[in-house]
Amino acid sequence: MIVLIDIGNTRTKYCLVNEGKNSSQQALLNDHVNNEFLSDKFSHATKFLVASVSHNKLTDEIFAWCQLNKITYQRVVSEIKKNNVVTGYQEPSQLGVDRWLALVGAAALFPNKNILIIDAGTATTIDLLAADGQHQGGWILAGITTLINSVLADTVQVKVKTEERASLAFGTNTSENVHNAAWVATVAAVDSAISQAQQQGIIVDEVVFTGGNSGLLSSLVSHQNTIIEQLVFNGLQAYI
Repeated sequence: MIVLIDIGNTRTKYCLVNEGKNSSQQALLNDHVNNEFLSDKFSHATKFLVASVSHNKLTDEIFAWCQLNKITYQRVVSEIKKNNVVTGYQEPSQLGVDRWLALVGAAALFPNKNILIIDAGTATTIDLLAADGQHQGGWILAGITTLINSVLADTVQVKVKTEERASLAFGTNTSENVHNAAWVATVAAVDSAISQAQQQGIIVDEVVFTGGNSGLLSSLVSHQNTIIEQLVFNGLQAYI
Protein backbone atom coordinates (compact mmCIF):
# COMPACT_ATOMS: atom_id res chain seq x y z
CA MET A 1 0.00 0.00 0.00
CA ILE A 2 1.35 3.40 -1.04
CA VAL A 3 0.17 6.54 0.76
CA LEU A 4 -0.15 9.80 -1.19
CA ILE A 5 -0.24 12.89 1.03
CA ASP A 6 -0.94 16.50 0.05
CA ILE A 7 -0.32 18.93 2.92
CA GLY A 8 -1.90 22.37 2.59
CA ASN A 9 -1.72 25.37 4.89
CA THR A 10 -4.53 24.12 7.14
CA ARG A 11 -5.61 20.68 5.89
CA THR A 12 -3.93 17.44 4.91
CA LYS A 13 -5.46 15.34 2.16
CA TYR A 14 -4.51 11.75 1.50
CA CYS A 15 -5.42 8.70 -0.53
CA LEU A 16 -4.15 5.15 -0.73
CA VAL A 17 -2.90 3.28 -3.77
CA ASN A 18 -3.40 -0.48 -3.85
CA GLU A 19 -2.51 -2.45 -6.99
CA GLY A 20 -2.58 0.75 -9.04
CA LYS A 21 -6.02 1.85 -7.85
CA ASN A 22 -6.62 5.00 -5.81
CA SER A 23 -8.95 5.14 -2.83
CA SER A 24 -11.23 8.13 -2.41
CA GLN A 25 -9.62 11.31 -1.15
CA GLN A 26 -9.79 11.98 2.60
CA ALA A 27 -8.96 15.16 4.50
CA LEU A 28 -8.31 16.34 8.04
CA LEU A 29 -6.85 19.35 9.81
CA ASN A 30 -3.06 19.47 9.97
CA ASP A 31 -3.20 19.57 13.76
CA HIS A 32 -4.83 16.14 13.77
CA VAL A 33 -1.97 14.44 11.92
CA ASN A 34 0.14 12.80 14.64
CA ASN A 35 1.83 9.49 15.40
CA GLU A 36 -1.38 7.96 16.70
CA PHE A 37 -3.24 8.87 13.49
CA LEU A 38 -0.40 7.61 11.28
CA SER A 39 -0.19 4.30 13.13
CA ASP A 40 -3.94 3.83 13.03
CA LYS A 41 -4.30 4.52 9.31
CA PHE A 42 -1.02 3.56 7.65
CA SER A 43 0.71 0.84 9.66
CA HIS A 44 0.67 -1.48 6.61
CA ALA A 45 2.05 1.08 4.16
CA THR A 46 5.17 0.35 2.14
CA LYS A 47 5.82 3.89 0.92
CA PHE A 48 4.82 7.50 1.58
CA LEU A 49 4.82 10.13 -1.17
CA VAL A 50 4.43 13.57 0.38
CA ALA A 51 3.84 16.99 -1.17
CA SER A 52 3.58 20.03 1.07
CA VAL A 53 3.08 23.77 0.69
CA SER A 54 3.09 24.17 4.47
CA HIS A 55 5.98 24.47 6.92
CA ASN A 56 8.35 21.55 7.47
CA LYS A 57 7.20 20.60 10.98
CA LEU A 58 4.53 18.21 9.75
CA THR A 59 6.65 16.67 7.00
CA ASP A 60 9.45 16.14 9.53
CA GLU A 61 7.02 14.34 11.87
CA ILE A 62 5.80 12.06 9.08
CA PHE A 63 9.39 11.36 7.99
CA ALA A 64 10.37 10.44 11.57
CA TRP A 65 7.36 8.13 11.88
CA CYS A 66 8.25 6.44 8.58
CA GLN A 67 11.84 5.92 9.72
CA LEU A 68 10.65 4.42 13.00
CA ASN A 69 8.35 2.03 11.14
CA LYS A 70 10.82 1.25 8.33
CA ILE A 71 8.56 2.70 5.64
CA THR A 72 10.01 4.36 2.54
CA TYR A 73 9.50 8.13 2.55
CA GLN A 74 9.80 10.48 -0.42
CA ARG A 75 9.02 14.17 -0.47
CA VAL A 76 8.08 15.44 -3.92
CA VAL A 77 9.15 18.95 -4.92
CA SER A 78 8.77 21.05 -8.03
CA GLU A 79 11.45 20.35 -10.62
CA ILE A 80 12.49 21.28 -14.13
CA LYS A 81 10.88 18.31 -15.85
CA LYS A 82 8.77 15.26 -15.10
CA ASN A 83 7.75 12.90 -17.89
CA ASN A 84 6.97 15.33 -20.74
CA VAL A 85 6.04 18.30 -18.51
CA VAL A 86 8.55 21.15 -18.40
CA THR A 87 8.18 24.00 -15.92
CA GLY A 88 7.72 27.54 -17.15
CA TYR A 89 9.55 28.94 -14.12
CA GLN A 90 13.17 30.01 -14.39
CA GLU A 91 13.55 28.83 -10.78
CA PRO A 92 11.44 25.65 -10.52
CA SER A 93 11.54 25.60 -6.72
CA GLN A 94 9.45 28.79 -6.64
CA LEU A 95 6.50 27.07 -8.32
CA GLY A 96 4.21 25.65 -5.64
CA VAL A 97 4.39 21.87 -5.59
CA ASP A 98 0.59 21.66 -5.72
CA ARG A 99 0.59 23.59 -8.99
CA TRP A 100 3.46 21.46 -10.32
CA LEU A 101 1.65 18.22 -9.53
CA ALA A 102 -1.56 19.55 -11.06
CA LEU A 103 0.38 20.13 -14.28
CA VAL A 104 1.87 16.63 -14.21
CA GLY A 105 -1.51 15.10 -13.40
CA ALA A 106 -3.34 17.02 -16.12
CA ALA A 107 -0.76 16.02 -18.74
CA ALA A 108 -1.24 12.37 -17.82
CA LEU A 109 -5.02 12.61 -18.03
CA PHE A 110 -5.16 14.69 -21.24
CA PRO A 111 -2.08 13.83 -23.33
CA ASN A 112 -1.26 16.09 -26.27
CA LYS A 113 -3.87 18.66 -25.24
CA ASN A 114 -3.63 22.37 -24.47
CA ILE A 115 -4.92 22.55 -20.90
CA LEU A 116 -5.95 25.44 -18.68
CA ILE A 117 -5.80 24.37 -15.02
CA ILE A 118 -7.65 26.34 -12.34
CA ASP A 119 -7.10 25.45 -8.69
CA ALA A 120 -9.82 27.33 -6.81
CA GLY A 121 -8.94 27.28 -3.14
CA THR A 122 -7.58 29.78 -0.61
CA ALA A 123 -5.90 31.33 -3.61
CA THR A 124 -7.05 30.83 -7.18
CA THR A 125 -4.22 29.73 -9.44
CA ILE A 126 -4.43 29.52 -13.20
CA ASP A 127 -1.83 27.65 -15.27
CA LEU A 128 -1.56 26.99 -18.98
CA LEU A 129 0.01 23.76 -20.20
CA ALA A 130 0.70 23.39 -23.92
CA ALA A 131 0.12 20.12 -25.76
CA ASP A 132 3.87 19.51 -25.97
CA GLY A 133 4.15 19.59 -22.17
CA GLN A 134 5.61 23.08 -21.87
CA HIS A 135 4.18 25.06 -18.95
CA GLN A 136 3.37 28.50 -20.31
CA GLY A 137 3.13 30.14 -16.90
CA GLY A 138 0.08 31.37 -15.08
CA TRP A 139 -1.55 33.71 -12.61
CA ILE A 140 -2.21 33.75 -8.88
CA LEU A 141 -5.09 35.76 -7.47
CA ALA A 142 -6.92 35.84 -4.19
CA GLY A 143 -9.49 33.11 -3.67
CA ILE A 144 -13.19 33.86 -3.38
CA THR A 145 -13.24 34.17 0.42
CA THR A 146 -10.08 36.27 0.44
CA LEU A 147 -11.52 38.62 -2.19
CA ILE A 148 -14.64 39.10 -0.09
CA ASN A 149 -12.67 39.63 3.12
CA SER A 150 -10.37 42.14 1.45
CA VAL A 151 -13.35 44.40 0.77
CA LEU A 152 -14.56 44.11 4.35
CA ALA A 153 -11.16 44.72 5.92
CA ASP A 154 -11.02 48.45 5.19
CA THR A 155 -14.70 49.30 4.84
CA VAL A 156 -16.30 49.47 8.27
CA GLN A 157 -19.75 50.35 6.91
CA VAL A 158 -19.95 47.39 4.53
CA LYS A 159 -21.78 44.45 6.08
CA VAL A 160 -22.31 41.15 4.26
CA LYS A 161 -23.84 37.78 4.99
CA THR A 162 -21.48 34.88 5.59
CA GLU A 163 -23.00 32.91 2.72
CA GLU A 164 -24.55 34.02 -0.55
CA ARG A 165 -25.52 32.06 -3.64
CA ALA A 166 -22.72 32.04 -6.21
CA SER A 167 -23.89 34.35 -8.98
CA LEU A 168 -22.65 36.71 -11.67
CA ALA A 169 -25.80 38.86 -11.52
CA PHE A 170 -25.82 42.48 -10.42
CA GLY A 171 -26.52 42.47 -6.70
CA THR A 172 -29.52 44.30 -5.30
CA ASN A 173 -28.00 44.70 -1.84
CA THR A 174 -24.50 45.24 -0.49
CA SER A 175 -23.98 41.62 0.53
CA GLU A 176 -24.80 40.38 -2.97
CA ASN A 177 -22.65 43.15 -4.48
CA VAL A 178 -19.57 41.99 -2.60
CA HIS A 179 -20.08 38.24 -3.05
CA ASN A 180 -21.09 38.38 -6.70
CA ALA A 181 -18.19 40.68 -7.56
CA ALA A 182 -15.75 38.08 -6.21
CA TRP A 183 -17.22 35.43 -8.51
CA VAL A 184 -17.29 37.87 -11.45
CA ALA A 185 -13.62 38.76 -10.97
CA THR A 186 -12.61 35.11 -10.83
CA VAL A 187 -14.70 34.04 -13.83
CA ALA A 188 -13.33 37.03 -15.76
CA ALA A 189 -9.79 35.87 -14.96
CA VAL A 190 -10.57 32.42 -16.39
CA ASP A 191 -12.08 33.96 -19.53
CA SER A 192 -9.07 36.28 -19.86
CA ALA A 193 -6.71 33.31 -19.54
CA ILE A 194 -8.43 31.56 -22.44
CA SER A 195 -8.14 34.75 -24.52
CA GLN A 196 -4.50 35.25 -23.52
CA ALA A 197 -3.71 31.69 -24.59
CA GLN A 198 -5.27 32.39 -27.98
CA GLN A 199 -3.14 35.52 -28.33
CA GLN A 200 -0.10 33.30 -27.76
CA GLY A 201 -1.31 30.95 -30.51
CA ILE A 202 -2.66 28.27 -28.17
CA ILE A 203 -6.26 27.13 -28.44
CA VAL A 204 -7.35 25.68 -25.11
CA ASP A 205 -8.66 22.13 -25.54
CA GLU A 206 -9.44 21.38 -21.90
CA VAL A 207 -10.36 23.59 -18.94
CA VAL A 208 -9.78 21.68 -15.72
CA PHE A 209 -10.96 22.78 -12.27
CA THR A 210 -9.78 21.50 -8.92
CA GLY A 211 -9.91 22.83 -5.36
CA GLY A 212 -12.63 23.63 -2.87
CA ASN A 213 -14.48 26.20 -4.99
CA SER A 214 -14.20 24.23 -8.23
CA GLY A 215 -17.81 23.06 -8.29
CA LEU A 216 -19.35 26.52 -7.98
CA LEU A 217 -16.80 28.16 -10.26
CA SER A 218 -17.19 25.48 -12.91
CA SER A 219 -20.93 26.14 -13.10
CA LEU A 220 -20.36 29.85 -13.76
CA VAL A 221 -17.79 29.51 -16.55
CA SER A 222 -19.28 29.34 -20.05
CA HIS A 223 -16.40 27.32 -21.53
CA GLN A 224 -16.85 23.55 -21.34
CA ASN A 225 -14.83 22.24 -18.41
CA THR A 226 -14.05 19.26 -16.21
CA ILE A 227 -13.73 19.01 -12.42
CA ILE A 228 -10.99 16.69 -11.15
CA GLU A 229 -10.87 16.72 -7.38
CA GLN A 230 -7.84 14.45 -7.11
CA LEU A 231 -5.68 16.22 -9.68
CA VAL A 232 -2.71 16.65 -7.32
CA PHE A 233 -2.87 12.93 -6.49
CA ASN A 234 -2.89 12.14 -10.22
CA GLY A 235 0.39 14.07 -10.35
CA LEU A 236 1.80 12.30 -7.30
CA GLN A 237 1.15 8.95 -8.96
CA ALA A 238 3.81 9.82 -11.54
CA TYR A 239 6.38 9.53 -8.74
CA ILE A 240 5.45 6.01 -7.64
